Amino acid sequence: MREALKNAVHNAILLECKLPHEESGLDKSCLSSQNDICFSNSDPQEISKIIYNGIVEFAINEYEIDYTALEREQRKAILSRIRYDPAASDATKLKYGFYGEVLLDLILRVFLRTSVLAARGYFYSPIENSEAKGFDAFHLMERNGNIDLWFGEVKFYVQYKSAITPVLEKLSTSLSDGYLSRNLLAIIDERIHISTRNEQLENLLNSWEENPDINLSKEIKNRGIRLIYPIFIAYQKNSIDQYHQSIKKCIDHIASEYTRLNIAIPASFDYRMFFIFLPLSEVKQIKENVIKWIDSREPLI
Repeated sequence: MREALKNAVHNAILLECKLPHEESGLDKSCLSSQNDICFSNSDPQEISKIIYNGIVEFAINEYEIDYTALEREQRKAILSRIRYDPAASDATKLKYGFYGEVLLDLILRVFLRTSVLAARGYFYSPIENSEAKGFDAFHLMERNGNIDLWFGEVKFYVQYKSAITPVLEKLSTSLSDGYLSRNLLAIIDERIHISTRNEQLENLLNSWEENPDINLSKEIKNRGIRLIYPIFIAYQKNSIDQYHQSIKKCIDHIASEYTRLNIAIPASFDYRMFFIFLPLSEVKQIKENVIKWIDSREPLI
């Protein structure tokens, strides 16, 4: 990642706390199996800046980017590696999913120090002209001789409830053997674009090539591979709420939806789930800035 982009991320996003947080009295969510992470931002313009500048490295593996022609590479990424139609209405452009996906990619890389397994742009089809299917991030981290696959989910909405509820409604699917297997097959299909080489992962992918009838979700458990499932919720904070009060509303809504939906997670594999929260002041303005800069081809940092 460009050093200028990394510095911009640190300027735009601040780590506030991890949950449980004794000082505020906040516990982690009832669904989290490790600490939730809470970030903050004081300047929406800075969030727009890192989204706009992070598109190219979100969509294309870094070793394939020609950094001597960065604006050209950015344009190629926008037109062929993410869902963005320059001719669409502003209302349509505001609904695209890449804003939150780019933010999640940056947070995982900069703050949690994951390695990108394969840039998400390779899973987008311009012919389909719809959001790339599957998990919203494909990252990896080595862990004591084993690996963790970081396959994330993101929602970036004005209302926190509108962000949280759809994630929980599909949780029994997202953390199922079949869904994980289909995402691993998508990675196998894009194997040429894997950017992080790891012997344990290579062996897993080779085992499927040799025997396509194996159960991939069971294979990762047998091989000591874990799935890490970060759920990133970016939303607009109510102006009258204090920071921790806003986070508490999210935690409480997760608990109430967990009960209402009677969530059961069918995964047979080893997984860890946690939430990442980023309350913001101007969600619509952030996205409108990115749209304006894309359409005017604002120079990159």
